[in-house]
Order: sequence, then structure tokens, then C-alpha cells
Amino acid sequence: MKILLAVDGSAYTKKMLAYLATLEDLFSPSHRFTLLAVQAQLPTHARKVVG
Repeated sequence: MKILLAVDGSAYTKKMLAYLATLEDLFSPSHRFTLLAVQAQLPTHARKVVG
């Protein structure tokens, strides 16, 4: 089983992480977890400052 969880800091993400932590059978070597950090694109002027 593969599980993809988009992590954006929202309440929904926190609820899903808490839920997944309660399911011990998911944390076996046969399962693979991928966390994807999602963030909004910076405005053009901010991108120039950040580089």
C-alpha cells in the first residue's frame, strides 16, 4: 500500500496525521509513506528577494 499525504499545515492535515498515528497496522515495512509539502507560490517581487 502507498499513502500520499499532502502536508500544508492545515487543520485537515493535522487531523489526518493524528488519525494515521492511531493505525498501528499501517506502520509495517510493507507500507510506504510519501509526504508532500505544499506551499503557495510566492509573488514575483518576493521571489526576487528570496532568490
